[in-house]
Amino acid sequence: MPTSRAGSAPRHFTIPINNSGRGNVPLPGHGVSVYYDLQPSNRWPEQQYPTAKIVIALEPVEALMQWSRDGIRYSEASSGTHVWIIPPDTPHSSEWKGTAAMLVLYVERDFIHDECGCELADGALLSLAVLARQDYLITQLCRKFHDLCHRRRSHSGLLKVAGGTLLAALLLKVQFARNLRPFEQRGLDEKRLRRVTDYIDAHLREPLTRALLANVSGLTECHFSRMFKGSTGFSPMKFVWRCRIHRARQLLETGEWKVVAVAAEAGFFDQSHLDRQFRKEFGCTPGSAIPSRRAS
Repeated sequence: MPTSRAGSAPRHFTIPINNSGRGNVPLPGHGVSVYYDLQPSNRWPEQQYPTAKIVIALEPVEALMQWSRDGIRYSEASSGTHVWIIPPDTPHSSEWKGTAAMLVLYVERDFIHDECGCELADGALLSLAVLARQDYLITQLCRKFHDLCHRRRSHSGLLKVAGGTLLAALLLKVQFARNLRPFEQRGLDEKRLRRVTDYIDAHLREPLTRALLANVSGLTECHFSRMFKGSTGFSPMKFVWRCRIHRARQLLETGEWKVVAVAAEAGFFDQSHLDRQFRKEFGCTPGSAIPSRRAS
């Protein structure tokens, strides 16, 4: 996907035949190299690298990903934001229709082993929207790279590589935790999961129950709870409260909301309830997330 220039990236990076974008080049790092760009519609032919590869669509895009592993051919489609994890030495090809911000992380084997204690054997297509709700740091890192793709901000190459390295570690740990679960416990299919999480996003201000979310999924309450936890690592209601606390922080960081209004907007019982949950999640008060107070 990315174009490389002589001496600007690790030697295993090759120039794809039909690369596109604004001409950004990979930023080499110790263990993780980073590429980001605003990519238009494109089709990438089959390729493989001695590194693992994490491709992140930071904006919704119609995409088709294909890869081969142990003689088995996998094919997955996505119409939203997604994370595609490809093990080292895995033949893969892809296509997407529409312009979207793209982040690609090339992860060395030694880095994977140091972070996770074993080799990465399985590829996967994961929902970025779900991952971002699970971990606020993933949200923040993806937001920074999204802005970089659109040239809304500028950072040094060192900071970009550091951010990509941290994001790679977080995503790999999610993938390894997922792989440790039995196959039948890995959760809901992408469309059903997105339907539920989109509903949660749209109704955070309202009372949400496990029975209501199960009805949205079209499954029985017990089966839904088990499958949802397989997808996210959280029970449905634990996930709802994480969405609320993350929504609250996002609103506070705009500097345009008062704490009491944020509590109502994000679905908390009252301001004191938000305060308790915020301290528990982030170790600080809601007010400290407001930019003017943080600066002072």
